[in-house]
Amino acid sequence: MMAAPDILDAPSGRKAALVEAALIWNALFLNDVRIAFRAESAPTISVVMVSRGARHLLAWTLTKLAAQQAFAGVRFEVILVDNASDPETATLFGRIDGARILRNAQNAGFGPACNQGAAEARGRYLLFLNPDVDLMPGALDALVAAFAQADDVGIVGARLVFPGGILQEAGAGFQDDPQLTHPYGRGGLDPFAPEASYARDVGYVSGAVLMIEAGLFAELGGFDDRFAPAYFEDTDLCLRCQQAGRRVVYQPRAIAIHVENATSVRRSDVEALLDRNRARFRERHGTWLFGQGPPRSGFAPRDDAPFALRILYVDDRAPHQDLGAGLPRANTILNAMAELGYAVTLCSVYGEREEPAATYRDLSDRIEVIEPCGREGFRRLVTERAGFYDVLWVSRPPHIRMVCEVLRDLDLTPRDVGRGRVVFDSESLFALREFVVDALNGRPASGPGLARASAEEIRQVAVADHVVCVSEADARLLRRAGVPDPVVLGHVQAPDVRAPHADAPGFSARRGFVFIGSLAREGEPNIDSLDWFFGHVWERLRAALPDAHLTIVGTVAPSIAERLSRPGVTVLGRVDDPGPALDAARVALAPTRYAAGLPHKVLETVTRGLPGLVTPILAGQMGWPDGTGYRIRDWHDPEGFARGLVDLHEDADEWARVQRAGLDQVGRECDADAYRAILRRLCEAPVFA
Repeated sequence: MMAAPDILDAPSGRKAALVEAALIWNALFLNDVRIAFRAESAPTISVVMVSRGARHLLAWTLTKLAAQQAFAGVRFEVILVDNASDPETATLFGRIDGARILRNAQNAGFGPACNQGAAEARGRYLLFLNPDVDLMPGALDALVAAFAQADDVGIVGARLVFPGGILQEAGAGFQDDPQLTHPYGRGGLDPFAPEASYARDVGYVSGAVLMIEAGLFAELGGFDDRFAPAYFEDTDLCLRCQQAGRRVVYQPRAIAIHVENATSVRRSDVEALLDRNRARFRERHGTWLFGQGPPRSGFAPRDDAPFALRILYVDDRAPHQDLGAGLPRANTILNAMAELGYAVTLCSVYGEREEPAATYRDLSDRIEVIEPCGREGFRRLVTERAGFYDVLWVSRPPHIRMVCEVLRDLDLTPRDVGRGRVVFDSESLFALREFVVDALNGRPASGPGLARASAEEIRQVAVADHVVCVSEADARLLRRAGVPDPVVLGHVQAPDVRAPHADAPGFSARRGFVFIGSLAREGEPNIDSLDWFFGHVWERLRAALPDAHLTIVGTVAPSIAERLSRPGVTVLGRVDDPGPALDAARVALAPTRYAAGLPHKVLETVTRGLPGLVTPILAGQMGWPDGTGYRIRDWHDPEGFARGLVDLHEDADEWARVQRAGLDQVGRECDADAYRAILRRLCEAPVFA
């Protein structure tokens, strides 16, 4: 779980940065150190920096930038344009290697000097960088990556943070008020706040860290001299970029510490220039900004894409492929929505707040993730963002119940939140799962009780435009319970499922068994299945195969790992890439006794070219016949289950037949276009000519 980072107040943070800059300046001269940039024959980025005095911060920025070449991930050159700095600052220029330095006899102003540097650039992209900025690792590569996501991206900006950790800017937009420009999130005490952590289109980005294609910069005529010596030239460039049909994008993965106003002498001079250029900017762009179309504020949360479909998605937590309990499927759905261009907000009900690097490890960075939210957080969200969302998508019956209760308390309906569509994703009938769990554990489990629980579950979902489930088996149950037209949206059609693993290791190159699945909490199906397996099958398996080895892959609680550990068993835990463990094993096992939803772990192993042994409940959810990627054995027969594992592990011909049939089935059912078509039918209202 991530706590909000400790921060310094703004004056203390700025003072700390200035002290560090002074220390760097003096260390360079005391120790006779040079700032060296590696020569690049074909740079991707041309970093253009304009300096005027502020020698300590200039040395700070250049030293930090030189260190970036070791791990920037992209080649860059440096062009420094000096606007008549004082002699003390000029002494630094003789200690810089590998950068081109253009020295002006007079202060040409920020925009004209940037244009001067851009004329000397060789890179495909221009990065205008202020001389009081410390780029965090990978920022350059992240900025370039944003251009690769779409052909119409024109300008990309960074997440700017004040020294000490206070958020300075997460993109910016416009409002028709005296201030006109509004940096988003400015002054926020958490630089990793959810609202600052997802990529989006914005009205403009700061010229402190602004990347643009060199060709587009030339087409637009560069920065306009009318805003010289400074202020609003970057904002004007962003507006002209959009008027030319190109997008301005905020990239949260590009993080930079920005001291701000490091070279301004007097605040009164700054205010005068701001007032003058604000008026010039409004005169040029006011009608375009405020006189047509929807408001281009880019300021209110998720108001960054006026014409995009906006979706509020409610689920347990930020879903990841390495978690079980239906979360891999949610991960697939959310990423597909982002690929379709939808503006998605994920409301995480129970999840603990993660580090952003963990949250977005396999989620699109265009998804806004708000966690943890809970009942009260959901109440605030729908209250503060009333009228924002076109689609309300709620996953799992407990959350559907919570959402309906909260909205009822607010005198609202689901339609008041999802103006166009309401989608309830039953995932499966939880009432049936709870009935099976009670029966397995010897608790009362009556047929009439199941009927009443199922009816209550169905009553909640009946208010939706669409009810979604994960398999044809669950669709049949829902129809019998009274849902007229459930829509199946499972894993198998998912666009991010890998192509059949044609180069998977063969039978002789593998050995042993593997189990993959989340083991994070007691009482979950995976825990029950392994407890049963070790209690009834493991010793039988070891008797037949004394060297049998089982590897367990997935998030696992320490107490559970300790309980499962024994000779012949390796509890690997969660790994970023389970591929090597799956490729090393010969047989996957899934001894599930009860479950809800589609077994992602079965699909993952079959897709990987790894045959498995599954129980009838999982085979029923998959809907594939025996021998298609897996063999089926009933958990009621432990001896038969053990024998099935031995047979599949030892019979090379049988193993190859099962593997081939599974890969062929995945090839037939993995249809990215069909999957997207289902999502569009669920989310988008019909259009009539």
